[in-house]
Amino acid sequence: MTQDAHIPAPREEPVAKPKVPRQHHANGLLIGGGLTALLFLLFIITGAVAVGGTLSPLWIGFIIGVLVALLGVFRILRGPTAFGFGDTEHKHPAA
Repeated sequence: MTQDAHIPAPREEPVAKPKVPRQHHANGLLIGGGLTALLFLLFIITGAVAVGGTLSPLWIGFIIGVLVALLGVFRILRGPTAFGFGDTEHKHPAA
């Protein structure tokens, strides 16, 4: 089939290459959550020797640290607009 002169030829769709920027704002979440989880785990391990086999409430701090670190990983992979943070498209117009 021949192409009309006034209709441009179809082009290939560009393929976006995923990349992680050098400095990302979620690095603080990742590093801070990881350090918090590590410190609480260290307190749990060293305190378990002194207390015995009882369940310590320090596990809550460890779990929160892991969740914060996972949020940092998610924000690095999905970008700063993940969960609608920084989203300017869906704001309500001023009345």
